[in-house]
Amino acid sequence: MAVKAPPKKWTATELEEIIFDLLGKLLNEDPAELREKLEAQGAGLPVDSLDIFDILAEFRILTGLTLPKRELRQKTMRSVAALAKFAADKAGKEIAK
Repeated sequence: MAVKAPPKKWTATELEEIIFDLLGKLLNEDPAELREKLEAQGAGLPVDSLDIFDILAEFRILTGLTLPKRELRQKTMRSVAALAKFAADKAGKEIAK
């Protein structure tokens, strides 16, 4: 019987980097430049809700984390940092199960 490795404990910072990479890929922008631009503007996520679901699908593939779509709210998706914190919180709850 094979022993399954425990799931990775993701930090909000690591997840933020992944989200910026995915956004950069979607928008054809350098992730570091995109981060600087969004932080300077104080802007929210620069994509619509359909793009968010594309990002979440790739996010799940890269991280193994499935974010419950029913729990995503405007507050959760207002910024990359908010989405990353939500994902890290959910990841912590999954590990605790």
